[in-house]
Amino acid sequence: AESWALAAAHTRTLSMSFMFGVRAARLSLRCPTGPASRPSSMGHSLRCYSSRPSRFGNKKRTQVLEQEPEAARGGDWVSQSQVKEAPPTAAGAPATFPSYEQRQQQAGSQYESLSDGVVAHMRRVYATLATGIGISAAASVTAMATPLGLVHPLIPGLGAMVPLLGLMYTSKHTHSQTLRAGLFAAFTGLSGWAMAPLLLVALKVSPAIVPQALAITTGLFGTMTALSLFAKPGSMLRLGVPLGAGMLMLLGCGVAGMFVPVTSAWYPLLHSINLYGGLGVFTLYIAY
Repeated sequence: AESWALAAAHTRTLSMSFMFGVRAARLSLRCPTGPASRPSSMGHSLRCYSSRPSRFGNKKRTQVLEQEPEAARGGDWVSQSQVKEAPPTAAGAPATFPSYEQRQQQAGSQYESLSDGVVAHMRRVYATLATGIGISAAASVTAMATPLGLVHPLIPGLGAMVPLLGLMYTSKHTHSQTLRAGLFAAFTGLSGWAMAPLLLVALKVSPAIVPQALAITTGLFGTMTALSLFAKPGSMLRLGVPLGAGMLMLLGCGVAGMFVPVTSAWYPLLHSINLYGGLGVFTLYIAY
């Protein structure tokens, strides 16, 4: 139980860091200025248009997906011989655009449809995540080996919200990368400092708890990453609404646990839902 509790805490921290890494690295995936077009994987022309600059200095871009004529697709994603003649539409003209079922059958896995830009984007995301994990681990070890571990964990935990808000309300177009890297290092360092008392208690109970929690967290993260890569493109996006409902359920259980006595029969149930339910929700958030 202690290993799973520690793994749940690690998974939640990794999920938040991973989602922030996606948010931060997403700024680099921008469309080029001007009405230049590039072919997409679905056999269409993806055009990017620029409008007036926003308050951050970058340009707001709108992507318009336009259908190209069937004859204009020379090296398309499916050859002309493989395209079956579609049934006529209501007006009598044949429908040349493939149906949703045909696109799903020929799309393959998410791994096969990754472009060079997406691969570079995910490399930056995982590099940012690995750096944050290293800083957090170093801060935890330092706090356990020094008197910093005697500080109440709420102090560095609440203090970590300050650089986190700074990261959310800054942009690489208006602030230097050094400032943003310092804010990220401060957030991960304070988060590791806040987890130091929990790690210290776990090590006193059993020295194997922390390695087991690390192995469980790494396995869950790797499994969800592989699941999202080999699934159908866009299939994991369906988890958005259920995961949002799960977050509301966890919030309700957390609030209810504040008013339920420890001696009550409901307290173990609420604690288990908050522990294992939170572990499952944040694990699925990685795949999402």
